[in-house]
Amino acid sequence: MRHLAEELIRRGHTITWFEYGLKKPDIPLPNGVKETYLTIETPNRLLRDLYEFRNHSHHDHLWEDGYWDEAQQTSAWLASTELCDRLLGDKTHRAEFNKLVSKKFDAVVVDDLYNPCGLLHAGLQKSVFVYWSMTGLRTESAWANQSPSPPSYIPVAGTGLTDELNFWQRSYNMAAYLRALYVHQHIVLRRLDAIFQKHFPGQVTEAFSIERNASINFVNHPPIFDFARPYMPRVNFVGALHCKKPEKLPPVFSKFVDEADNEKGFILITTGFSMQWKRAPKELINNFLEAFRAKPDVRFVWQYDGEPIKNKPENVLISTWLPQQSLLGHSKCKGHISHGGLNSVIESVWHGVPVIGWPLTIAGYDNLLRVTARNSGFMLEKKVPSKTELISAINRIYIRHYKEEMLIFQDMVTDVPYTELNHSAFWVEFIIRHQEVPHARSGADHLNIIQYFLIDVIAFIISVLILLVIAIYYILKLFFRIVCYLLCLPLSLLRRSSKVNHNKPQAKDEEKISNDSPKKKKDDPKTASLAKKKK
Repeated sequence: MRHLAEELIRRGHTITWFEYGLKKPDIPLPNGVKETYLTIETPNRLLRDLYEFRNHSHHDHLWEDGYWDEAQQTSAWLASTELCDRLLGDKTHRAEFNKLVSKKFDAVVVDDLYNPCGLLHAGLQKSVFVYWSMTGLRTESAWANQSPSPPSYIPVAGTGLTDELNFWQRSYNMAAYLRALYVHQHIVLRRLDAIFQKHFPGQVTEAFSIERNASINFVNHPPIFDFARPYMPRVNFVGALHCKKPEKLPPVFSKFVDEADNEKGFILITTGFSMQWKRAPKELINNFLEAFRAKPDVRFVWQYDGEPIKNKPENVLISTWLPQQSLLGHSKCKGHISHGGLNSVIESVWHGVPVIGWPLTIAGYDNLLRVTARNSGFMLEKKVPSKTELISAINRIYIRHYKEEMLIFQDMVTDVPYTELNHSAFWVEFIIRHQEVPHARSGADHLNIIQYFLIDVIAFIISVLILLVIAIYYILKLFFRIVCYLLCLPLSLLRRSSKVNHNKPQAKDEEKISNDSPKKKKDDPKTASLAKKKK
């Protein structure tokens, strides 16, 4: 966002930067930015250990095999809601926040990750705003801007899947899709709604409506970087806007890499600012050093902020900060051992450097999959690889195949008729000029989940089919009864006629017998004698 702010200032816009947290970041803002930073005080020791002091055991576990912290995103959202609640509950901070709300801005750009007060500001001010997804187009982000995200082939963040899924993977991905939507809709957003109504009762709509109301959505990676997927017209991919051609290296770096062998060159090792080498297992550090020592013809530039290293190999340069893009853009950079930070991986692709993926978080694993699925690199299987595994990975990255595939990937990512920085600045100015982009919205904005997935239509069709089957059953049943009746009627009449004809001679015989019986009675001597006695 800092690069976009700098570009907008260059174009003559006035930029106000609003940020809050436990500790102000060390990264400076561009000249000309009017900054409002609010430091939040909280008695919550857990939050301070996690995000301010960074001494919680969680930071130790990140280096352990099998620890991926799948719930990190949800817990970070809940932590950010507490910080927002405390900001609004503090009189001084609330006054500053209200001042920003009352000020008229032509447009607002809001980071969509762990930023409830930023979302609240957009909802209160009712200005057109850009909602910037700082990761990829996550499930909940796609749901908010109505970009189709079928789990049949679009992997959900945190699953570690690609876009080629078998039956069981699709089943797992579907469960993850429903879980992601449920957690965001019924846990995160409800918590946000409670805070919004607590401090601004009746003045702001629900959080999900604010998310959906974004005029434009930015996604923080190039369009071809992710697996192919559908998206709405208001979604714009602006990742790599920070990427640039290599600049002149500081002397300490230029001397080291320029003297590297032309064929073997050097390999860059970075872990970003989220990982702390001082918390890494000593075994891991020793394995890296031994692997570097075993490859004296290769030079290594290592971003390292741990304990001082004794007997450091001569082919290793260590620094807590690195001019990463200038190093990646150097002609002798042969590979990049990356922890999987999104910007870091994008920079490798932009500069055409094959990647040895070393994922330390589930988000890093997902980011690195976008590279390894294109055969532009590969991943280490363990968080604590052995010396042998590291040496094998270093040897493997020199296989020409990885470089060739990465160059193809680089060409597709960079072959665009604009720079991402100009593209993002254009869309901000576009909504300033037009104020709203109704033509980029779909009718899906007004549908609930039952209507969106046609559950009501499917239920209606199934009901009609069931009723139709039942009706056909009874019609056929009646039809067969009539047919059977008609078929059986002649036979029944025949039987009845036969029975009548058979009974006629028998009736005549019975009549003859009945006529003859009185005569017999008269002639009977016993009958005659009894008659006389009665007289």
